[in-house]
Amino acid sequence: MEYSAAFESDVGDVENAAIRLAESEADGEADPQLQSEFAAVLDHVLNTYAVDCESLTTHVEAVARIWRTRDHETTASKHVDTVHQAFMAEVCDDYDPVY
Repeated sequence: MEYSAAFESDVGDVENAAIRLAESEADGEADPQLQSEFAAVLDHVLNTYAVDCESLTTHVEAVARIWRTRDHETTASKHVDTVHQAFMAEVCDDYDPVY
């Protein structure tokens, strides 16, 4: 698919929703409100763009896993950014990552 700033922004929204959900799970059970927000953002991206469901969910799971297993927030943020750019390069033909 072709790159668009809107798609990249929406992927960032899904990543942020996954991070918030992962943070809520650290205290035990996930916050139902955050689960609903995550599902809504994920649904929006899948229904708006021609992105493969498995690719997107695998990516979002990786982002959540990075956040859950982080030692330092700064390191995790940089790792998430690298994974974000790799995902964008994988699904967008004309995306030029800046690692």
